[in-house]
This record gives sequence, C-alpha cells and structure tokens, in this order.
Amino acid sequence: MNISQIINKYHTGKVKNDTLFLEPCECIYLYMKGKIVPEARMTMPQLIKTIFTDDLYLYYVYSALKSKGFIVKRDGNKFYYKRIGEEYTIPVILIKEGELTDFSWLYENTPAIFMAVDEEKSITYFKADCIDPKGNADSGISIKKLGKLGNLYCATGCGPDWFGQNFMGVKTLNKFESNYILGESRTPEDLLYADLVERKFIVKSGFKYGQNFRIYSNSMDNHAEFLVSLMESEEWYKISRAIRLSTSVRKKTLIAGFINGKLKYVDIKRLKDI
Repeated sequence: MNISQIINKYHTGKVKNDTLFLEPCECIYLYMKGKIVPEARMTMPQLIKTIFTDDLYLYYVYSALKSKGFIVKRDGNKFYYKRIGEEYTIPVILIKEGELTDFSWLYENTPAIFMAVDEEKSITYFKADCIDPKGNADSGISIKKLGKLGNLYCATGCGPDWFGQNFMGVKTLNKFESNYILGESRTPEDLLYADLVERKFIVKSGFKYGQNFRIYSNSMDNHAEFLVSLMESEEWYKISRAIRLSTSVRKKTLIAGFINGKLKYVDIKRLKDI
C-alpha cells in the first residue's frame, strides 16, 4: 500500500517531500494493521519503547476512536474526531479510573468527552458541560421567630413551605438552613447551599444518594432534577459512581466547585457511546 492509499483509507499522517510523517499513535495503529513495518526488525514492545514516550493509555483512546471509523486529530492529551465532511467535535480526554481530578482542571477542560479507561482496558464515556443553573422556586425565605428546640434551631412563621421540617407546630432547621438564616457561612457546603437557594432552587439533603444536596427547580411535587456534589479533587471512579447512582434514580449529576473564590457548576453524564 502506497502513501496515497494509506492517507485516503486511514486518514493518517502528513506528506512532506514525498515522505509520510506519522504521530506515534498513527504509527502503532498502522503497524497493527500491517500497513507499515519498521526498517529494523523489532518486536511490538521494542517498537512501542522506541517511538512512544507518552502514556500508552493515550493509544487506547486513539485506537478506540479509529475503530469507530473517525478521522482523529491529536493535540497533546486531547483528541478531536469527525467523519468525512463534518467538523471536529469537542475534545476527547483520557481519564484513568483511579486518577485524581481537580475541579479547576475539570472546569477548564469542559466542554469535553472524557474517555475513562480502567485497568482491564474497558472504556466508559462521560460528557461534561459548564452550566449556569437557574431555578424558578420561591426563595424568599423569612421567619417570624427563631429559637432552639434541644440542639436544633426552630422557627415559627417560617416560609416558604419547603424550608425546614414541620415538627409539633414549629419548623426545625438543619445546619445549612439555620446557618443561612443566621448569615453564618461556616463551610464550603454552607456557601454552596446559599448559592443554590439564591439561584432559586429548592435545596434538600442529598445524603441518601451519597451527595451533598438534591435540588428542585420549581416544586417538590416533581422529582428533583439534580444531585449536587461539592468537589475539590476526587478520584474518577468516585465521580463515575455518583453519576451511575444519579442516573439510576432519574436525576442529573451536577458537580460544583470554586474557581477564584466563585462557585461554578459542571453538568456531567454518562454516554452509552459516541
């Protein structure tokens, strides 16, 4: 197979002065296809050691995209793919199952498709988008009187209906609700709670789902739209676990984090394929 045939069929490499220049991923791919051979006799491990100095997992991303018939372009740890006549998509980025991911890195690299590769080389796809979530609930929280009931704060004349829990004629408040009323943002979670309320969401505990909060955009008569987790850095397998759980209860996963002191949000979901 000559250079023109390789380019036309496999859409790999660039020609300069009648020489085909290949990226390492392209080289291994064509070698595995039996379309090129090294000048010196080499075993596969020797070839990889000679030409591939990057993380070998990057090749799994490249070969997975090529196996679907895409034209693939690599830019560092990012891959862009398209079909003939189409435009390149948002980047595909390699993630390993135990890799520690910072929220700042996640936010800065979104939108993207994250291709998670586990130790068995099994691939799972996730799509992430930066969003500015807005609700439409009554967030005009007010109380007539704040007191204590045992170790809990309680309120009378408290509204709206979703705020607090009814108990013997008063409403007891959880720590996020009472800190919000008292204006005491003691933790990052307090700041997240306050931000979601100010975005006009109904905010309730996400404990039973293993996340910080569940939020409703309008009314609790419907299912909560999102489960929200505050993230600084986390192993990817834990992010995957949260997404799977959210999907199983028909909710979306919203990851929140601080960028330059301001809360930002990433909507992330699992894809069956790309």
